[in-house]
Amino acid sequence: MNLDNFIKSANSISEKRLMYLLVGAILAVNLTFLVLSPGFSGGSFSATHYLYARWAFTNPENFLNSWANPFFTLIAAPFALLGFKSLQLLNVILGILAGYFAYRVAKELNMKSPLLALVICSFTPIFMMSFYGGTTEIMFAFVAILSTFLLLKNRFLEGAILLSVLPLIRLDGLILLPVYAVYMIRWRKAKFLPLMLTGLLVYSSVGAIVGKGFFWLFDGVTVWSKHIYGSGSLSQFIVRSPGYFGIPNEIFFVTGLVAGFWLYFRERKEYSKEFVLVVLPFVVYFLAHSFAWWQGIGNSQGLSRYMAAIVPFMAVMATRGLYLFAKMFFIIFKSEAVRIGALILGFASIIHIPFAIQNYPVSLSSADWALSDAAEYIKVNGLDTKKIYYTDPSIFYFLNKNPKCNSCIEVKNAEQLKLMHNSDLLLFDATFATLKGINFDSVLYSSGFKLMQVFSPETPVQTFGKSYFVALLERSDIDSLTLIENQKIISGTNKSYTTLVKYDFDSSTPTDTITVSTSKINRTAYFRIPKRNRNYLVSETKLNTINPIQPISLKVSYRQFRKTSDENLRYFVEAVSNGSTLYKRVFEVGTPAQANPDEWHDISFTLILHNIEVTPELTIRTGFWNKRKGEFLIDDYRVEVAVK
Repeated sequence: MNLDNFIKSANSISEKRLMYLLVGAILAVNLTFLVLSPGFSGGSFSATHYLYARWAFTNPENFLNSWANPFFTLIAAPFALLGFKSLQLLNVILGILAGYFAYRVAKELNMKSPLLALVICSFTPIFMMSFYGGTTEIMFAFVAILSTFLLLKNRFLEGAILLSVLPLIRLDGLILLPVYAVYMIRWRKAKFLPLMLTGLLVYSSVGAIVGKGFFWLFDGVTVWSKHIYGSGSLSQFIVRSPGYFGIPNEIFFVTGLVAGFWLYFRERKEYSKEFVLVVLPFVVYFLAHSFAWWQGIGNSQGLSRYMAAIVPFMAVMATRGLYLFAKMFFIIFKSEAVRIGALILGFASIIHIPFAIQNYPVSLSSADWALSDAAEYIKVNGLDTKKIYYTDPSIFYFLNKNPKCNSCIEVKNAEQLKLMHNSDLLLFDATFATLKGINFDSVLYSSGFKLMQVFSPETPVQTFGKSYFVALLERSDIDSLTLIENQKIISGTNKSYTTLVKYDFDSSTPTDTITVSTSKINRTAYFRIPKRNRNYLVSETKLNTINPIQPISLKVSYRQFRKTSDENLRYFVEAVSNGSTLYKRVFEVGTPAQANPDEWHDISFTLILHNIEVTPELTIRTGFWNKRKGEFLIDDYRVEVAVK
């Protein structure tokens, strides 16, 4: 049996039917998860993009907001009127269309089995996860790959105009315009180059007319100066790539890329279109973001989701790699059946990988749970009618409220807090407040605020080297008693706790006493976690006789000495009932930013388990997990649960 016959059923009509079948299946899978998912990907960025689009017709200035990306807002606004699910549906549709045009590009480049590009694109982990958010990468990917297709079809007029909106979807689209300009010059179509600026000129002119200035699209962008987001390794996106591209896709992509370069040197003219329109957009975008994060410039945060924007290009290159992977088996075994089997194996690995490394249906992120809890507290206590000063606008997604309402005021700097009156509320979040130079301790102890409640993320989250949290404060005339109460809320001493697990490893020890020891520098006993990939200090507890508060709040504390590893220890928590796992989280436990690796240091964090009903069958399971890359010492370990 011929592989093309297997894929195409010997004619283009069959291929078209197979394409429709694949598109229908991919759409059905994603619509199912869309309906079942209680949360969204992209965190506060998704929620904020949604809010700009949702209220754009009420606040027309949203259509000309540089941060919100004006063309994205224009297209998303009608969908957002129907709710966040509708905006997610837009991303699902655009994502599948991006996969479809990846297939059309692969077909136009005469690749074998071009339908593989549709599958690879649709099931690349970072791409599929982005379907369920409100960020701009999916629309960017669709417009970029469609532009490539139009240029391959010699439709330079439409291609150039479409390319002009890339920077209006994501400003880093400017990175790709010179690449496409090279193609037009190479194919003697330089007369179309001015059209690639159409979108920028139109929006810049409209902004100038309404008084925003001609260069309003670049407001807030610091190209060469370092930003508070920090910086990281030049190779970060390469190191993280297995988590967002998937190892099978990377293998096929690298194979296809190498084969493509070989073709370029053998048949340069034939391969030049693919090189400029597929390879270069991927490579230039990838390297530009790597450099920006390395230098800490261009407002880069080094986020993995940036790479979703170039997945269709990766999918086209990986298509050739997967075909060659299957062909290699035919060369070795001289069997068409083996080649088809290898193709099916590669096909299955691609579809499997997003479900292996990501959780579907999609739930709220850990940080989003803190915002959700804060919004619920505000609504339950009837505080949503008060004037609310806020640092993170995404709180209004959970309040289902326009961030630009008369009683809603965005705090842009610390000086603005002086304008607040008694009984006004301040919704403080650790990320955006830090970006705006607002210090929580200064607010709490120097500005006359009563702390009403602190909301922790579901699992510990670090932002700018510190723990993330959300706090609700009320402006008031405070006294010494108020300051004391504020401190109790921050420390958690205003809550009552029942101890579930307690080991000091001297008077109280776990069942596994083999790893309990002492040393010359530490006379008291401690628990040693060796270099083994397994769980340690595992405990199982029933909560039905304890009467915990809802949502279930666990406080974990211990002392740690890190002996031989630069990698953090992991902690896990599970909720199990009648043999079914209702909840499971595994996360890295970060150490204090300035912690001395040669000393013991205290670690404490809170775990929030939402929507878990306490029954006699419910068991909470906790413990440490080591990835066999380091040795750790643990002392004074305690797990407590907040009770009524």
